[in-house]
Amino acid sequence: MRTTPLILFILMALAARSQEKESFYVFNADWKPTKIDSAHYMLHVHRLKDSCWQWDYYNFTGPMLKSEQYADKDGKSLNGITRIYNENGLLDSTVTYKTGKINGDAYKIGKDSFHIKMKYVYRDDSLISVIDPAAQKKDTIKYSDEKESEYPGNTAQWLRYLNKHLQYPERAVTGKVEGEVKVLFIVDKDGAIDSPYIGKSVEYSLDEESLRIVRTSGKWVPGFQNGKNVKTYKIQPINFRLQ
Repeated sequence: MRTTPLILFILMALAARSQEKESFYVFNADWKPTKIDSAHYMLHVHRLKDSCWQWDYYNFTGPMLKSEQYADKDGKSLNGITRIYNENGLLDSTVTYKTGKINGDAYKIGKDSFHIKMKYVYRDDSLISVIDPAAQKKDTIKYSDEKESEYPGNTAQWLRYLNKHLQYPERAVTGKVEGEVKVLFIVDKDGAIDSPYIGKSVEYSLDEESLRIVRTSGKWVPGFQNGKNVKTYKIQPINFRLQ
């Protein structure tokens, strides 16, 4: 697929916007640096916070392949969550690194449902245990006052918010890209959005717009259980359809 000058301009403008906070790189099919017209893959390096840089690897005109977090911009020390995606852009597995070594929990994710298929516990790159969640029997307590978190005003207000603020990225319009992005995030006890990330990827610009729309959605109504507000985990689909 030939890259239009508009896409080239957008990428260059993004890279020039703040080289201290983000950079873009393109590669050919062999993962060697190349020019835009022969790009097969791309890499977006951006700072999440002072001690965390995220490297997002994408098919140039398709879904994400992998997302890694480092303690430094140069990618010398893995530190944070690495997420792997399958060929359809669905989250497949996650691994947590601390100072370059696998530490803590790693997960194999079930297709389409985002449930944990298998859990692996590591300490300093050594596998300590493997846990099958389906084999664990747990008594689930049900509360009569239990309520899931939601956008203020529920579905109708969320759709109004999307209609007013969602922007179809020019890169996706030019490439005629459509699809459903799914953003996973936490709604904390105060209703604030925390740690949004891509659960189902479609294409770089659509993914970025989906993350932006969730981050800027303001405070949600927090979940409620056993007489108090609780942290909840959300999956928010965002659909992009060209008219």
